[in-house]
Amino acid sequence: MDKRKKNEKNISVVFLLAGFGKRISNLTKNPKCLLKINKESIIIKNLKLLKELGIKNVTLVLGYKYKLIKKEISNQKKNFNFFYVYNNNFRKLGNTYSLFKGLNNTNGKVLVFDGDLIFSKKILKNFLNYGYDSSFLIGKTSIKNVECAKALADKKGFIRKTIDKRLIKKSEINKYKFVGEAIGIIKVTNKLRKIMVRELKKFLKIKNNLPLNWEHFMNEFLKDYNIKYNKTSSSKWIEVDTKKDFIRAKYLFKNT
Repeated sequence: MDKRKKNEKNISVVFLLAGFGKRISNLTKNPKCLLKINKESIIIKNLKLLKELGIKNVTLVLGYKYKLIKKEISNQKKNFNFFYVYNNNFRKLGNTYSLFKGLNNTNGKVLVFDGDLIFSKKILKNFLNYGYDSSFLIGKTSIKNVECAKALADKKGFIRKTIDKRLIKKSEINKYKFVGEAIGIIKVTNKLRKIMVRELKKFLKIKNNLPLNWEHFMNEFLKDYNIKYNKTSSSKWIEVDTKKDFIRAKYLFKNT
C-alpha cells in the first residue's frame, strides 16, 4: 500500500528507553525520556499523542533507572496496554539489543521510537496514516550536517544506508540519493518485523556487534531488505542528545 490513507490504530509501539545518555549527563542523571519540556516529560508528551491517535499497545524497553520511568507513566495505565521488557546490561549492550528485545516481544505492525525524540501530532499522524507500510520517517537537514543520521536511498526510493558522525563520501553520493535525516522513527509490517527479529539474532551473535546502536544493524539489513521512506516538511521535531537540544526543544514546544 503506497500513498493511500490507512487506519493504523491497531499498530503497536516500541519505545527504546534503556540507555543512560552520556552526552546529556551534565544536565540530568535520569533517563532522557524524563526530561521535562515545559513542565511535561518527553515520555508523557509522546504517550499523550499516542492516546489522541487511538494507539493502545505500547512496549517499553527499559534498563537504566527503569523504576523512575515506570513511576512516571503509572497514571497512564488506564489508557494503554503496557508491556515491559528489559536490557539489563545496558552499559555493554547497545540499542540494537534493545531493538531486538522490543520487536521480539511485539506482534503485528510496529512503530519504533528512540526514547529521546519529541515531535508534533501532525508529523506522527501523517506518518501513520499515509505513505508506505514499512518506512523510515525522514526530516530536513543539510548534507553537510556531520552529527545527524543522513539517509541515502536508491533509485527506487528504498533506503540503503544511514551515515552519522561523518560526511557522506563522494562514492556514496554517486551511488545513492541523499534524502534527509533519519529522525529515529520507523514503522514495519508484521512480516518485516519477523524478518528483522531473525536477522537481529544473527547480528547479535557477533560479539563486536553487541554494544552497537541499531543504525549499524539497519545498514546491514538494508543491503538485502527493502524499506521506503516518508518525508516530513515540518521542522517541529527534535532528538534531545545535548543541553543545546534541550533548550531548543523547550522553544519548539513552548505552546504545547
